[in-house]
Amino acid sequence: MESVIKLLREQHRYTQVKLAEELGISRQALIKYENMELEPPLPVIRELSRIFSVSYDCLIDNILPPEQSANDAAMIAQLAKNFVKLNDSEKRAVFEMARIMATC
Repeated sequence: MESVIKLLREQHRYTQVKLAEELGISRQALIKYENMELEPPLPVIRELSRIFSVSYDCLIDNILPPEQSANDAAMIAQLAKNFVKLNDSEKRAVFEMARIMATC
């Protein structure tokens, strides 16, 4: 069974070196997490969750999130298009709402 961390890293086209740098960990530690030799600490899980836009559960339970439907993809594209039109205060509010929803 492959680790969800490795699958997500590959899906998002990260190298081990680049992802380890973003996480602030060594490549060797990332390899151990990917090989499921060591469980990542909570701060690493939080950061992986943020980077890959998945819930903590996906990382902890080693289960990929369900595939997005075509409607979901279209809605995300529309949100991304409209996001750039928001002022900084509105963008912070959207990020805060997303952060709260991601922790539920």
